[in-house]
Amino acid sequence: MVNSKLKHLSYKLFPGQCQLCLSPSRRPSDICIDCERDLPWLQACCRRCALPLATGDLCGHCLKQAPVFDQCIACWEYGFPIDALISRFKYHGDKACGALLAELAQTVFSQTGFSQTAFSKTTVDMLIPVPMHWRRQLTRGYNQTEILANHWGYAFNIPVRHAIKRTKATPTQQGLSASARRRNLLGAFALPAPDAVRGKHVVLVDDVLTTGATANTLAAILRRAGAAEISIWCLARTP
Repeated sequence: MVNSKLKHLSYKLFPGQCQLCLSPSRRPSDICIDCERDLPWLQACCRRCALPLATGDLCGHCLKQAPVFDQCIACWEYGFPIDALISRFKYHGDKACGALLAELAQTVFSQTGFSQTAFSKTTVDMLIPVPMHWRRQLTRGYNQTEILANHWGYAFNIPVRHAIKRTKATPTQQGLSASARRRNLLGAFALPAPDAVRGKHVVLVDDVLTTGATANTLAAILRRAGAAEISIWCLARTP
């Protein structure tokens, strides 16, 4: 509460600048009302994997072969200008963009009533950020999913657990087909303490869900360890 009041006061004294159009945001956020409204907010989508659809039903792929995870909640379709904001945050160290994205997404998650969504019947027990190999994290200086998880964990009073470790460095998934992504991830992750997730509702935190290869690989590890429910929270979903 105190932090919220201080933030509002600081924006009154020093108005924020919109991250997109660079005009004064005139509100306690680094995005103006017009730019926020024009973001590619995800509307109708698959109730399971969040793939954009004309109607909010199950997509053909989920009807044919359901993913290992139970549900995905995404905030935007991966397109302009969200793709640019995520890139600035993920690859260029723009923590202000990261904070903005996390705050906007927080509103979406709270509005969905995340503990009672289409497939969810239990409250969330923990957030697990998608892990990054230590060498890549050392080079980049941070793990963007960890930053997101910490923000949402604090906002919703949900513990953040680094339960899954990345044990093998792999080439980037960008540009790979779904099958190549799956092969790329073989043996890349480990869950050292499986008892920590047994019987729990676990949320995996990622930035973008594309083919779902990473999400399914991690969900399979959690499922084998006895996780009762597995959800995905991400910023954006590719069409």
